[in-house]
Amino acid sequence: MKRFLACIVLLVAAIRADAQSIEQWTKWGDAAMARGEHYGATRFYDGALAIDGGRMGLQWKQAEACRLSHQYDRAATFYERVQKKDQGRTYKDALHWLGEMQLSISDYDAAERTWNKVLQKEKDKSTLLAKRAENALIGCGLSRTLRPDSLISLEHLPQPVNTYDSEFGARIGPDSALHFASLRGKLNKQGEVEDTAAYRTVIMRHGSKGPAPLPASVNGPGENANIAWSLDGQWVLFTRCEGICRIHLAPVDPAGRIGEARLLEGIGDDASSTQPMIAWWDEREMLLFASDRTGGAGGWDIWMAEFHNGSVRNLSALDRFVNSPGNERSPWYDEASRMLWFSSDFHPGLGGYDIFRSTWGADVFSHPINAGPPINSPANDLYPAIYPARGEFWLTSNRIGSFANKGETCCNDLYRFRLPTDREQAETPFAALQENDVPEPKTPAERLISFARAFPVKLYFHNDDPEPRSWATTTSQTYDDCYARYKELTAEYERETADAAGVQRFYSEEVDGGWRALAELEGIIFPILEEGRSITLEVRGHASPLARTDYNRKLSMRRIESLRNHLRVVDGGRFIPYLDGNKANGARLTVKELPFGEERSATGVSDDLRDTQRSVHSVAAMAERRIELVGIGMETRTTTNMGVRIAQHVGMLRQDEVRTVPYTLVNTGATPMKLLRADADCGCTTAELPDRTLAPGESAVVEVTFNGRAIIGPLLRLVYVETDGDPFRFELVLEGVVE
Repeated sequence: MKRFLACIVLLVAAIRADAQSIEQWTKWGDAAMARGEHYGATRFYDGALAIDGGRMGLQWKQAEACRLSHQYDRAATFYERVQKKDQGRTYKDALHWLGEMQLSISDYDAAERTWNKVLQKEKDKSTLLAKRAENALIGCGLSRTLRPDSLISLEHLPQPVNTYDSEFGARIGPDSALHFASLRGKLNKQGEVEDTAAYRTVIMRHGSKGPAPLPASVNGPGENANIAWSLDGQWVLFTRCEGICRIHLAPVDPAGRIGEARLLEGIGDDASSTQPMIAWWDEREMLLFASDRTGGAGGWDIWMAEFHNGSVRNLSALDRFVNSPGNERSPWYDEASRMLWFSSDFHPGLGGYDIFRSTWGADVFSHPINAGPPINSPANDLYPAIYPARGEFWLTSNRIGSFANKGETCCNDLYRFRLPTDREQAETPFAALQENDVPEPKTPAERLISFARAFPVKLYFHNDDPEPRSWATTTSQTYDDCYARYKELTAEYERETADAAGVQRFYSEEVDGGWRALAELEGIIFPILEEGRSITLEVRGHASPLARTDYNRKLSMRRIESLRNHLRVVDGGRFIPYLDGNKANGARLTVKELPFGEERSATGVSDDLRDTQRSVHSVAAMAERRIELVGIGMETRTTTNMGVRIAQHVGMLRQDEVRTVPYTLVNTGATPMKLLRADADCGCTTAELPDRTLAPGESAVVEVTFNGRAIIGPLLRLVYVETDGDPFRFELVLEGVVE
């Protein structure tokens, strides 16, 4: 940012010169990037792209420059172009950064698809990228469930506090004045920067005559920001960055004059330390700060240290619930509510950095809770600061609506909202917030349950596809093949129907929508299978009424088989061990078919083969040729001291609707075994036992039937099956949510 104007001068000169080569434009862009002038670099790369916009290496440079200058929408465009061409061969981070940028422009549907792809490509689910993908997917879910707090009215501070440059880190000083950091230079009467060398970050105080920089003892060489004070007001702390950032402090006399600054003793000078905050915590004056030093969880972490008379000791990183493998910054501790506020780009959020809170108790912090909108936005949200006595909450954000002249999210501004003015509430404004007022991050299984709320997933087919005019019940074709053939017929369907626009919408919303939902489901179920939980997909068939019912049943079976075949080839065949039942962790993936034919077709659909406009190419007929994923079951097997526990979560259950769930019981002993009897914990659940003896290694299916009679909400039912062998008892658990 410091040399931004210099970059613009060069750019103008370049434009006025004769046409430059693509190499020269790129060289200028690379030089700007090396100086940290990311926005200027985008202008030079634009010049190169105007000559040859198809160079992938240049597109990558532009994507990086746009990301680093917070032009999220442009960055997403270029990352997507690179990813489509390269597929991660050379630019392995393109898909990751595409997902991040899609979050930052609030395109959560696209982001969810991208992050599912990231997770699918990461074979090792313990990697940093895999964990980030899981959190990003949770963040996509939060975007649909979190709603802006109607009691919070966010105020964007006007000029001259906020400017078209960048303001951040609002703090209220002991003198009750607003202090903040600002990137700005000395202006002439025309409002122009007189000295570009002085265009740097300084700490400002907003007094009666407007913002003015603090004295040179604070605003010394380098970049200066992040002001804080000791609890007695005798010390002022701030960050000075010259190469790396270090926390400095200076004495303050009774008149408020600031003395000479020095490096904070005990903080160390071999790692960056920044964003100090002093709080009274467990009967001690404590310094909270952000640092990238070793000993944390990774990236930037929040650290704490005892502050005593201008020095610190006993430094330690906060616990793993707060710090993540990503970056945590800008800590603020509210003593009254015992609540830590901070920003993170790794915990599940809405995009960029989000603000979180975590409550201190029993010597540990609680799981961080996303503050939600409007405190958080898809852009970066940092520097939370709470002043209960003043009834104010401050934050910094580059969200849309901030002052900007280099892209709508280029620059940070200061925001605040008013806390309750009631004295008792003002003392602990957030003490009443419950840990469950924002959804907890979802496990893979919880994500699947949430996804199942959108069931059925409908997959569509061309007429009599696959294997036309066949009475076979199986096929070697995959749903990929069927989908591709159906898409190739788009023009024919539009030409042969009286409703071309309707057909076009059906392809876009229904046919393509089903394909996308299937891809999303694949990404969700794989980590669950990796955890050792078995999954059953329940699928039923439909067909348009152009053939006899028995033929349609067989056609539905072929279509369901094409789904099985698809699962065997997708993503390099990673589902094959689960489909074949030979995965070492014991997990299985089962496609259970519930086929039916014309008897379930919609009324009013033509069955006249001669009238293909209505019986084949109409939207009504297209809608009938499908299979539906209508239900899902997740199974977990554990061995207890009483036998084997088999828990199945079946997702949503309709009240008063009968549901039958199959359980596979295996004789793991060395002698024959007979299932003796089944006892349920309530009359709403029954089980039918097979009347036969199981040889060693043999299995039997026991169907547990729930009659649907239960109150709305979570459901858990138990059936105990006693045997005369090993194991001597099976505990069958049925879980779900009644609605």
